[in-house]
Amino acid sequence: MKENQRRLFLKAITSIPILGGAVLAASALIRYFKPTTVGGVKGLVAPPDEAGSSIQIVAALSELTQPWDFKEFIYIRKSVEYSSRKIQGAKIPGFVVRLPDDLADPKDPKSKFVVVQRICPHLGCTFNFVKSPEELAGGYNYKPPAPTHPYFACPCHLSVYDPTRKTEVNLQGLLPGKVVSGPAPRPPRTMSFDIKDGQILITGTEGGGVG
Repeated sequence: MKENQRRLFLKAITSIPILGGAVLAASALIRYFKPTTVGGVKGLVAPPDEAGSSIQIVAALSELTQPWDFKEFIYIRKSVEYSSRKIQGAKIPGFVVRLPDDLADPKDPKSKFVVVQRICPHLGCTFNFVKSPEELAGGYNYKPPAPTHPYFACPCHLSVYDPTRKTEVNLQGLLPGKVVSGPAPRPPRTMSFDIKDGQILITGTEGGGVG
């Protein structure tokens, strides 16, 4: 009788790691085939991948007092990363440009400014803010019509964008930076912003890739 009890005890002891390994293997398989699984088998829906990028000041109104004043900036967009770091920060270059008053809505102070990501939606190069019509014609193969004004222009594949004109983009509405030359498929991606206490604050960015 004691011998049978001893054998049962040994079987129970040896089965524990086997069962544990089976549970771990099943969990790994579920995570592999269903990466959004949260909370094991009970929860098969993951929460949204949001990391809550903070509001960031990128310019003071005192820096942008005249038509076509502009400023470069870097915005840090946070996102979830499934690693030990948990959150990653992507550095997104941007431009804020002061438009002439006759292109703005007097009732809307924000309409005086164009704020865009400085990443060309063609293949992801960093574009420039070009004020010289001679530079546009010689360096970017685009002769702007009169009266001339500054443009966004990409040095990689010579896409040129007009910050004074807008384009209808599906689900995004009218976006500034109409493509007037080159292979870019759409205007630059935008940034949402507010004006508070004499400063321009970025509150979010339009998502999406290139091409």
